[in-house]
Amino acid sequence: MCPSLTAEYGPQAAAGLRSAGWEEVIFVAVALAREVAGVLASFGAALRSRGLSEKSVASYLGQVRRFAAWYEGACGPFDPAAVSQLDVAEYRRWLQAKGCKPATVNLALVALGRFFSWAVEEGICSFDPAAGVKRVPEQVPGPRWLDRRAVGALMRAVMRYGTVRDRVLIMLLLHTGLRVSEACGLRVDDVEIRERSGRVRVRHGKGGKYREVPLNVTIRKALKEYLESGHPGGEWLFLNRYGERLNERSAERAVRKYARLAGLDRVTVHTLRHTFCKMLVDAGESLDRVAALA
Repeated sequence: MCPSLTAEYGPQAAAGLRSAGWEEVIFVAVALAREVAGVLASFGAALRSRGLSEKSVASYLGQVRRFAAWYEGACGPFDPAAVSQLDVAEYRRWLQAKGCKPATVNLALVALGRFFSWAVEEGICSFDPAAGVKRVPEQVPGPRWLDRRAVGALMRAVMRYGTVRDRVLIMLLLHTGLRVSEACGLRVDDVEIRERSGRVRVRHGKGGKYREVPLNVTIRKALKEYLESGHPGGEWLFLNRYGERLNERSAERAVRKYARLAGLDRVTVHTLRHTFCKMLVDAGESLDRVAALA
């Protein structure tokens, strides 16, 4: 008698499975699936405890779940302790055969490496099957940035077509090098403007780190005018049309829109971050200083 089988499939289906001799197989599969779900939940909690963002946690868990789905189709019920190095290598080949880009394949391998490394630490696995699987060689493009002409074209487009919020947002990204998540996460009281100096406090940067970024005279003036006459009110520095915190996707769309209006191709929020760093290097700042600001 298997009460879990009845609860899982209903009495009629459970009776049919028992009569066909599948009771024990199904029971084991269901129990294993529940165990794996618990393992993944614990893995996600471990990632969060190490300061990873929810976006990163979701990415890692998604990669492990995709591997588990492939494993079930190729090898049977997914059991982390039973995965071999050959399985991970075969998964890499399968992704390549599907036409996945090297960066996509390597992202999957990184996620699996992190998962199995954690599983070894927790005693779930006796070894890390992803440790010896080589990543796919990939040609990494150099960082893109805008030259002075392109920066001028972008700013003319946002000044002509953009809202006050969008003008200040793009100026802030260009003059501070903030990540889009950091800019969207700023509160009004994170901005400090004085007569000859200013700064923004990034309370939760990458890895949950706190830092303070200085403001030059150009962005101080823009922020001061925005806060005194253009800001609709509320705790967040950048708001959407509904008075809520501007999210990262909307900010990215805004940057792409004004770039298109300026006749610029492949401009993203990250392009503005690289542009900020390049301008500092061109101005003679040391690489250590640039790294600290960014």
